[in-house]
Formats: sequence, structure tokens, C-alpha cells
Amino acid sequence: MDGRTVAVSTTTTGSVLRVALPGPMPLGSRHTVQLAAGAMHIRAAFKIVPPLTAAVNMHLYHLQADAQASVAATIRFSRPVADKTQAQEHLTVSGNPTFTWRDAQTVEVVSTGFRLSDHAVVMIDPGIEARDGTRSRKFQSAGLAIPSTLTQVEPGRMVQMYYVNTDDGRTSLFAHLNQIDVLSPAWYDANADGSITGYARRDVIDAAHAAGVAIIPLVVNKDVDPDVGHAILSDPARRAALARNLVNEAKTFGYAGFQLDFEQIPWTDRDLLTALVQDCANAFHPAGLNLSIAVIPRLPGDDTASGTLLDYFHQWSGAYDFAALATAADFLSFMTYDEHNGVTPPGPVSGTPWMRRALEFSMQGVPPEKGTIGLPTYYHDWTGVGRLTSSSYADALILAQTYGATPTFDGSEEEMHFGYSAYGVHHELWIQSTDTLRRKLPLMYEYGLKGISVWRLGFEDPSFWTLIPPRR
Repeated sequence: MDGRTVAVSTTTTGSVLRVALPGPMPLGSRHTVQLAAGAMHIRAAFKIVPPLTAAVNMHLYHLQADAQASVAATIRFSRPVADKTQAQEHLTVSGNPTFTWRDAQTVEVVSTGFRLSDHAVVMIDPGIEARDGTRSRKFQSAGLAIPSTLTQVEPGRMVQMYYVNTDDGRTSLFAHLNQIDVLSPAWYDANADGSITGYARRDVIDAAHAAGVAIIPLVVNKDVDPDVGHAILSDPARRAALARNLVNEAKTFGYAGFQLDFEQIPWTDRDLLTALVQDCANAFHPAGLNLSIAVIPRLPGDDTASGTLLDYFHQWSGAYDFAALATAADFLSFMTYDEHNGVTPPGPVSGTPWMRRALEFSMQGVPPEKGTIGLPTYYHDWTGVGRLTSSSYADALILAQTYGATPTFDGSEEEMHFGYSAYGVHHELWIQSTDTLRRKLPLMYEYGLKGISVWRLGFEDPSFWTLIPPRR
């Protein structure tokens, strides 16, 4: 062995000679062995490798509000298997599985037919043959619990509600304090020099604290001005000043932290925006404060699109390095709304297929527990590209009643819409109802997200609150 004679023990079974080579031999080590018996000479080379094993990743798959749950599993073997059919015979997946081999090391499984509160299981028996002649030796298993609900935000998942100082917002807030985990008032602007200005409402602060609601206000680059944003982002001293001012403000009013809402930041300032979040995290976390950031999601190809889509990437959505931001911040609030907006033709505010694609792409590199799904409670009303108004669910019903329109449910987008004419001008309006938002909630469970972020209090369908059990 390895050029030297060694003492070995042997056994024979019929025509099979078994030779026990001396060890131990380190994993990854390479060796040669030569056996001579009379005129017969055999020389072989080998490498010490562990038994074949598999890594199993399971997640909920394309959940729908009124259908049985599905589970996807990816099983990746440590080395290529010798025979896919032989390997698959050693795999057991609960439910109704369909197997698709990506390559000789990876099989993807989609299993359907699970009910709420079921438990999905993947089991891998020993004896799977690898292409290098080794086998799996140990039984392996993995499991995934199906949630008990897909259409309510169960306690333990965060309910973040955005708030502005309006009568409808205040009425909704005070009526539903026990259904809110985090209140995020739009009270603060960040100025170009790193100072902040705001208009905190003491009555709101006192009521939220008395009800056990954490307050994490928004801070916006003043007037959503990219020049203001750049002035702060490009100067380390101003970034530090902003972080320091936010910490002081949080301590003054007893806030749990702040959420940065820097928008219309050019994509060329992406690394500078990440630097601001890192600077704020370095100031917030030692002070025991929570730091989050509202982010605009993206789709694959946004950076290579053309026309208004590319402009939107350059001026709005391209500024967010999601994975880097998630490393520094406590969570990211994904603004999965405004699929169609002021620069697009009429269409869903948040169509379910678009939301799923946006999360699938934007959550790459982001731990699921650090992301929230954004839900809109408002409508968009178009009279043409660039001509857009927005308001509440109640106002949408008034428009429908006034102009004799009947809201229609779009089953593929899972959103309501209707058209009407006023003063000779045609309008197209898209709006979320409680039922359409109920159909979006499975996405939160599908991607294992921290919770929901809702824009905004006072705009919602009154029955929206049936989707949120009391938090306390």
C-alpha cells in the first residue's frame, strides 16, 4: 500500500476476496494499493470519501388562499448518484410528490395535497449508490409544518401599520390598537445636512405606548428629493449626524427605533445608501434600537430593460442592495405595491403574480425573517399614463356608486377594478378589498416572512381587520 508492504487481514466468500486495509486514513487522502497472487497483479488508486449524504431544503410552494397547500423540496446529494431511478426508490415524500432531476446530484420535488396544520416529510433511506461506488449509510429525514392559517396574520408575525396625521388614520388607529405590533408614523424628514425635522403627535405616542404598540417612525429624504438624499449619503459626517439625531429623537420620545424611507435615490448611490444603513446600525444597536428600511422590490431584467422601466430602475428601484441592507438592518419592508403607477398604463396596484416574482427575486440573500410583505389598502385611478389619483377603499366605493360602476374581481391578478366616465373623461380604477388582501397573505407564509407592512391606516376596507387577530 502506497509503495510499502503492509500486514492485512483477509476473508473469502466464494470467489470474493475481502482485504481490510490498515487505517485510519484521513478524509480526502489518496492512496494506491497493489495486490499480487502468483501471476496475478492488481493495482488500484482510491480516495477516502465519506458516505453519500444529502442536504434537504423544504419550503411552502405557490400557496393559494382557498386551495390545499403544496410543498417544494430540493434534495442535493454530496456526490453524483450512479442511477437516478435507484436513488429515487430510496426517497419517500409525503403528500402527492412529483420528482424532477436537475442533474445527477439534485432532485427537485413538488408535493401537493396538504391540509392546514399537516406536516410534510422527506425521508431518505440508506443504500443509494453514488457514481464513485460509495453508498449512503444512514437514514435521513426533514420536515416542514404547514401553517394553521394562510389568510390571517397570526400572532408571532409582525403587523406594521403606516400612519399619517389624518382624521381617518387617527380613527382607524385608535379603534385597532390591540391589532397592531408596530406603528410607523410618517412624521420625519431627513435634511441635507443630516438634521431631522418632524411633527410627532403626543396623543398618538401615549396611546400606542399604553396599548403595548412599538413605535418605529419613518424618516424620509426631505421632499423625496434625490439631491437631499445624495447630500446625506455622500458625506460620512452627515450620515453620522443623521444617525446620531435619530438615536436622540428615539430616546426623547421612547421610540423602538426608526425606519429609513429613502426614495428616488439614483442607482449610482446604491453603495452609499448601504453605507448609511450600516452607519445607522452602528449607532442604533448599541442603544437598543431597531433599524429597518423600506425598499422597492425589483424583477429580473429591470437593470437591462428599456424606456420607462429602465428609468424607474435608475431613479427608484436600483438603489437597494437587498442582501447588504439585510445584513445591517433588523428588517426590510418590501413595498410590494405600485406594480402599476404614475408612469405606467392602468393595471393592478399589487397583482399576486407580480408580488410573487418580486419577492422571489428581491429576497435572494435576505433571511426570510428579515423581510415583510407590503400590502396596499388604497386605489389608483387613471385617466391616462401619468395622470393618476389615489385614495381610500371607501372613496372607491363612492365613485362606483356615483357613476354606476360595478367592481369586478380579476381572478389572475386577485384584485378589484372598474371603469367609469366623469365629465367626459374615462377612468380606470384598481383597488384592494379585504377578499383580495386575504388572497395575498399566503405569500407571507410561502416565503416565511416576518410579517406585513400596510400602507396605510384609514384607507382600508373596514373588514380588513378580520384578517388580523388581536396581538395582545
